[in-house]
Amino acid sequence: MNPLTRFWRTYGLQLIIFALVVLAMIAVAPDFVGEPAASAVLERLVPLGIITAGIAVTMIVGELDLSIASVAALSGATAILLGDTGLGLGPVLLIATAAGAVLGAAQGAAIARLGISSLVLTIGTLILFRGATWLVTDGVPITPDDYAMSDQLLLRYGLLSPTSVIALLVLLGLGVFLTLTRPGRSLYAVGGGRTEAVAAGVPLRSSLVLAFAVSGGCGALAGALSSLRSASATPDGFQNMLLLGVAAALVGGISLAGGRGGMVDVFLGVVITSTLAAGLSSVGFKAFVAELFTGVLLLAVIGADATVRWVARRRYLAEQRRQLSGLSAIDLTAAEPAGSRGRRARGPEPSGVAHTDPAGSDATSVLHRQRARP
Repeated sequence: MNPLTRFWRTYGLQLIIFALVVLAMIAVAPDFVGEPAASAVLERLVPLGIITAGIAVTMIVGELDLSIASVAALSGATAILLGDTGLGLGPVLLIATAAGAVLGAAQGAAIARLGISSLVLTIGTLILFRGATWLVTDGVPITPDDYAMSDQLLLRYGLLSPTSVIALLVLLGLGVFLTLTRPGRSLYAVGGGRTEAVAAGVPLRSSLVLAFAVSGGCGALAGALSSLRSASATPDGFQNMLLLGVAAALVGGISLAGGRGGMVDVFLGVVITSTLAAGLSSVGFKAFVAELFTGVLLLAVIGADATVRWVARRRYLAEQRRQLSGLSAIDLTAAEPAGSRGRRARGPEPSGVAHTDPAGSDATSVLHRQRARP
């Protein structure tokens, strides 16, 4: 198949939706064009893009991490406190990301060891990590004593900022990891068919630990970057990021059933939902209006995707029926005796004509003579 055709079949629906959203935003907000619009969309890659990437990895493996927003909040508060120790921006981000990855790996190990649903466990850890955030912040918003880190993250390089560059690098790195490495491909195998993957020798436990470690690391990095950029952290921060991240992943084409999707889908889903939110925000709509339209968009995408798959399924079944009909006709023709095919081709023999079998028997002629007696 032509690579361009394959790309269109894979991402065509999302590209069409993106074009429609852009046209709608231009109609609603005529000033939402050019560099400011693109910059506003790219800035939403943090935290939404990185959090969506983490959620997508757990969805690919057939699970779902509900605690990622609480991990982001806890990491953001921790990063603000670490920022006052003089460690510097790089070490603070590394410590926060590593801590989040450890928390995620622990959840993945528990899910694999206990054999329980990720939804059950991560609901508990969602509450646990949120409570830990309230303890760390003493229940009030916190700010750093030194704003140097925040200033570093607010620099601009054309359309990009340090946070959007980091987000793009995270998406690129995860995309390469998932498609070109054996552990990454194992995640697709486990998500596509867990029983078959285990029977084929794919390590289930390490795949789950890896998926949740990536999710925890992404949530922690997103929380740390966002809190350091805004120079504040609140105990109830990032509460809407879980639903927005799941919605962006689904809009982009990540399957909840597992085994399907990638970082290109994540990028498209985040860009579509961010374009919608930024466009509505530019004309003064409240955030909840953008979330309302995001829900409508998600339902539309689900409906369109279901329709496309239904049509493709009907075409596949029709083709299968045609092939089976052709094979049945060939089998019947091959199973028919050669003599009967020859007689059918010559047409019916006239009555009274004797037939002689290969052994020289004239039983048929005797039968005709008996019928001819008065």
